[in-house]
Amino acid sequence: METFIKEIKKVKMNKPILIEGLPGIGLVGKLVADLIIEELKAEKIAELYSPHFPHQVIMQKSGIIKDIKNDFYLIKRKDNDLLILIGETQAITSEAQYNITEVIINYIKKNDCKLIITLGGYGTGIGTKNPKIFGAVNDEKLIGEYSKFDIQFGKTKGAIIGAAGLLLSLGKMKDIQGICIMGETHGGYVDANAAKEMIKVLSKIFDLELSTKKLDNKAKENKKLLDKIQEQTKDQSIQNMGDLNLSYIR
Repeated sequence: METFIKEIKKVKMNKPILIEGLPGIGLVGKLVADLIIEELKAEKIAELYSPHFPHQVIMQKSGIIKDIKNDFYLIKRKDNDLLILIGETQAITSEAQYNITEVIINYIKKNDCKLIITLGGYGTGIGTKNPKIFGAVNDEKLIGEYSKFDIQFGKTKGAIIGAAGLLLSLGKMKDIQGICIMGETHGGYVDANAAKEMIKVLSKIFDLELSTKKLDNKAKENKKLLDKIQEQTKDQSIQNMGDLNLSYIR
């Protein structure tokens, strides 16, 4: 068996923009992609299966199994359709990531996709109540175009791991522009607050009307967790200072 895409519905896409929201740091991208699909009533048009995904299925309360796969949803628009990629998992190994990403790139290239937007979290290990939105691109021309949407460039460091990075890299080889949009997050929990900030940015980019009400309760839970983490950090800092002073006195 090889990685393949099963088309559920044959559709003529209008210069689609791929938006990737697979699981990642803080599940920021996944929260955003899932909300867009639900709010705009996107239609599922294809499924991606791969032997590189975990060798299992999920048992649901209904008694029906759920396959481990990635799904493509389409939102028809006047200018550019939005093709959204979501799923419950990503491939783990480097070889598997390259294999699956190549299949995705070939699929969107065939459908005349000229732009890829990947979504994710930028983990800092520090919680924040006002997360920033960062960006990285595979074409310098995109920086000026997207800076006006309150996306900060050149403020991050490190690597973009998984589909969020490889789609940009392999996409560039096929002359597809790409931008990774990242929400600042602690990285240790599901961050609805960062997702809400990203929703605001995407709403501006695509002129969308998206409600974040369903993220509000999750964001409130995040706030309580963040307050707890900050309090623990503060207590630990005080303890460390005490230890340092005591050591200095001795």
